[in-house]
Amino acid sequence: MSSLKSFKLSQLAEILGAELEGDPSKEINGINTLENSLDQEVSFIARESYLTKLSTTKAGAVICNTDYSELFTGNKLICENPYLTYARCTELFKEKPAIKTGISSLAAIEDTAIISDTASIGNFVTVSANAVIEDEVVLMPGVFIGEGSRIGKGSIIYANVSIYDSVNIGEECILHSGVVIGSDGLGFAKDNGSWTKIEHLGEVIIGANVEIGSNSTIDRGSIGNTLIGENVKIDNQVHVAHNVVIGSGTAIAGNSAIAGSTKIGKNCTLAGCSAIVDNIEISDEVHITAMSLITKSIKESGYYSSGTPFMKNSEWKKNAVAFKRLHGLIKK
Repeated sequence: MSSLKSFKLSQLAEILGAELEGDPSKEINGINTLENSLDQEVSFIARESYLTKLSTTKAGAVICNTDYSELFTGNKLICENPYLTYARCTELFKEKPAIKTGISSLAAIEDTAIISDTASIGNFVTVSANAVIEDEVVLMPGVFIGEGSRIGKGSIIYANVSIYDSVNIGEECILHSGVVIGSDGLGFAKDNGSWTKIEHLGEVIIGANVEIGSNSTIDRGSIGNTLIGENVKIDNQVHVAHNVVIGSGTAIAGNSAIAGSTKIGKNCTLAGCSAIVDNIEISDEVHITAMSLITKSIKESGYYSSGTPFMKNSEWKKNAVAFKRLHGLIKK
């Protein structure tokens, strides 16, 4: 991945807080994988499974820990946490698009909306009555901001995001294209064979430094609010239902779903395709592996699983029978 930016290795080492072994004057102009790196690019290794690629990489330098540094003869940026250092390195080579402050003539802005002079409002954006757009907010083309909603300082809302009425988004948030915040959840009462809609009267409140991936949805509270804590990271195509509470520092991977009124603690992780039923509580520091279904509250931190690894179908059937037998013995 080439970049217009260029750094000497000595500069990278200083910025990243890494120990340099190699040529301090070596110019680096991009970051790439071990397999695809060129001589003027930096790469990284954080897992043992990539060691075979370390011996053949053409990278101009490799970010690694002390153990792996002994296996590579080229330029090295040695650190305690290579993956974290790699993440910080990507920020250096990220080319941020030029943002023009002001309001596009093609935007539709209600008279009672409050918009900072330093905000950027793109083509075909709609900002409804009494909405507040704070300093340095970027609203990409096609964004809809509902009545009374607030977008915190420095937040970036990508194209075609829909933010309904009475949504509060904190500072420095990132919402990717297709996100919907504040829609009604699944709430209906049965009346002689037909459904009566439960109107959703609550709000969505999102803390600072939250990132939400493309096409994810967060429903407003039915009574009370849906709450997303600070520094929460939500992947693509995740569904968060009404009145869910997610604690700060929690990360949720793609295609996961959290049913209504569930509370998830701080610094939890939900791997891909996790499913959480309604009205349960998950304590802090709980880590749920991929394809797991959580049907009751979790009161202790730790790792939890329910899905099984793939195997031949014939073997899976035998194991399914064994699980049933074991379950029967436990119940007795």
